[in-house]
This record gives sequence, C-alpha cells and structure tokens, in this order.
Amino acid sequence: MKRWLCILILCLAGCIDGRSEQEKQQQLRDKMIMADTTEITVLIPSLVSSKKLAITLPRCFFGPNLKNKVVDGKVEEKAVTILYPLPTFSGFPNDAEALKHCPDPSKPISGIGVKPLFPKKRGTTELLYGNHWLKHLSFQYSLKEKRNNEALYHSGIGGKLAIFANESKENKADISIDFWPYDAGNADSPFPDQIDVHSVLEKEFGFSYVVYTSKLLHGKNKPLPNQWYFADALIDTYKHNQSLLDHPEIVQGFIENNNRILDYIHQHSKVVD
Repeated sequence: MKRWLCILILCLAGCIDGRSEQEKQQQLRDKMIMADTTEITVLIPSLVSSKKLAITLPRCFFGPNLKNKVVDGKVEEKAVTILYPLPTFSGFPNDAEALKHCPDPSKPISGIGVKPLFPKKRGTTELLYGNHWLKHLSFQYSLKEKRNNEALYHSGIGGKLAIFANESKENKADISIDFWPYDAGNADSPFPDQIDVHSVLEKEFGFSYVVYTSKLLHGKNKPLPNQWYFADALIDTYKHNQSLLDHPEIVQGFIENNNRILDYIHQHSKVVD
C-alpha cells in the first residue's frame, strides 16, 4: 500500500510541475553552468578602436546568459555581466575570499555590467572624460545645487539624484552615483531605495552596478546599528533633507568601493588588439 502511495505522490508531483521538458532541460543546464569552474575569456570590442577588453574568469561568474557559443574557451559579446555574492563589494565586510568561488544562486547575487563606452557622436572615435555621462546625456540632468567645486543634479524622472566624481589621486576612475529614492506614493518608484554607479574602465570601456542598502545585507554581512555604511548614510541624508554636498565622506565611501571593484576587474582582464 505504501509503495502505491509513493507512486501516486510522484505522479501528482509530475502533474503539478507545469514546466515543459525543454524548460526542465534548460534549468538543468543553467544549474550546471553556475557550478562550472572552467575558465573562459569574454572579449568585448571597443566602439572607438580595434581594441577588445578580454575578461577571464570561471564560466560560472558570467551566469547562463552568454548569447554566443563559447569556442576554445573564448566568446565575443557586446556586453557582459560578472556575477558576484551581494555583500562582497559592500565594504562591510569586503569578503575577498567569496570571489574565488562560484556565486551561490541560493544566496543574494548581484552583477557588474561591462560594456564599451560610446563616442560623443555616432561614427566618430572621440570619447569625453570627466563627467562622461553628464556630457553625453546632458538632457537627462539639471543642476540642483552647486558649491565647493561640487554639483548635485536632478536626473531622469521620479526625483532621481546624481553626483559625479572625476578621476583623481583618490579616485581611480570617473564615476557617477545615481540615487533613486523610494517613494511610496509613486507606483513607478523602485523598491527599495536604489543606488546605481557607473564608472570608466581602461579608457574605452565602462562598468556599472547597484549598491544596496543594509536592508539586503544579512547575518555577518549586515552592519551593526552603530557602524557607518556609506550606502545607508546616503539614504539618511535624503530622509533628513540634508545635502549630499555637505557629506564628502559619503561620496568617498562610494569612491573607495568603486576602487575595489575596479581593482578586481583589472586583476582578471586586459586590453588586446
């Protein structure tokens, strides 16, 4: 009797599973990819020269969404996303050891998008540096306030704010920090508060990623109430109607975090002709 009951349960489970055989096979392949430690090289062509950015990492760090087939350990893509455990680059703590292992899909994972920078005008090879995004997308930004050689902008719709930091001795690359504050009264508002960072890589390429507040960091990766975390500090300035221009330490926190990510990409990439 027990044997027939088990068979019935298995049959019912198969009926409840509405996935097609093709979907099941794809999910199995995706699962195998997320555990594949074979190193591959992804080549990203520049839009202004014959150069390519070659990024070499275990296959699992690129996830299952490469559009082209990997041949002899290499594949060319217009853009790519490098997956990593969510707390790794939070700076709290900076778990460098986690970057030596495949991302675990059962835990929070984020990504670094890498792509070529686009020129000032289509068909040209001219790139602009220093507030790269502001110069290319000036129509999306309007000045909010300016002082002490710094400027804060309104960006896009929904009240998003943006601040730019040019390459310097402390800042290894130009960066843009775009903040989408959560607005419970706006159906299009992101949830939770979201901070997008864009930066420059090897002069002709760029990368971007999301910095999350401690709401999405858990356990040992979550800051204690009395510990300072630059992402939370940015949200606090907004909630208390303070200006980010009065808190250079917050911008510096984003710069140091961006430097860590830039160093990580440099360790695993090079420009080839």
